[in-house]
Amino acid sequence: MANHRLLFSLALVIYFLCATLHAESCTTSFEMKNDLPRGKYADVPMDVVITSVDIAITSETNKVIDHPWLKVIDHRLLKVGETLKCGVTQNAIMYVGAILGNKIASVHGFDPIKDAGHETVFWLVKEDGFYFSYDNASWKKDSPWETE
Repeated sequence: MANHRLLFSLALVIYFLCATLHAESCTTSFEMKNDLPRGKYADVPMDVVITSVDIAITSETNKVIDHPWLKVIDHRLLKVGETLKCGVTQNAIMYVGAILGNKIASVHGFDPIKDAGHETVFWLVKEDGFYFSYDNASWKKDSPWETE
């Protein structure tokens, strides 16, 4: 009987280890670079907060269901030229909020419906707003800065 418990416990450990490794292999990279002009914004760090919320898609209606809690992934001051990098799981929407002096902006840093299948989602912060790219070369404007 003790051998069965030991084998069962060992099987559970192996299962959870494999599940963890699989979950880690299903992540997408997120990179955001502060590309504001150095001279003008050298002394103005950008306050960035990244949160995520897990989602589920119901099979019968094919609708997205948000879970009612946000997880803070990162919160930091991002200086000109710095890049923030982190991983995102495939079943989470990542929200990015930024404050720069009297300007504010927010974007979906990662949306599993839109960004699934891409290894990295790149973001570039410029003076006129936030740009995204999947290849870190061709950029599309996503959101402008707004004033309070």
